Amino acid sequence: MRKAGFLIAMALLALPATAIAQADEYSKSALKEMAPKWQAAYNAGDAAGLAALYAEDGALHPPNSAPVDGREAIQAFWTSVMESGGSTELTVKDMYAMGESAAEVGMWVGTAADGSHADHGHYTIIYKQVDGQWQIASDMWNSDMSP
Repeated sequence: MRKAGFLIAMALLALPATAIAQADEYSKSALKEMAPKWQAAYNAGDAAGLAALYAEDGALHPPNSAPVDGREAIQAFWTSVMESGGSTELTVKDMYAMGESAAEVGMWVGTAADGSHADHGHYTIIYKQVDGQWQIASDMWNSDMSP
């Protein structure tokens, strides 16, 4: 009888871990859509669409610059950047999801409007769930090119 009770207790303890693992796999699936959405909005010059991917209280952390806080300021930042034209290609290297937060690590390559290589580097994005949807809470990137 003790053995049966122990096995039942162990099975009940394992259920939450299984549910968390399944939820995290679902989260990763939804998160995999975020980089292509970001890239498509940026390359289309759609600063409003790009800003909509960020949480209302989201933040940008551009290299050699002060943070940009809030969706409205983020849209203004991207509008300014997009005025020069060009495009960006993202390559996701790793993704980590746990509950209502997640992180993405990758590389980016910027191409100037004339098609020349403009810059490249690495990025880290922190996501959070807002009303069941993933939104960018923090976006930080750097350049790998020497000044």
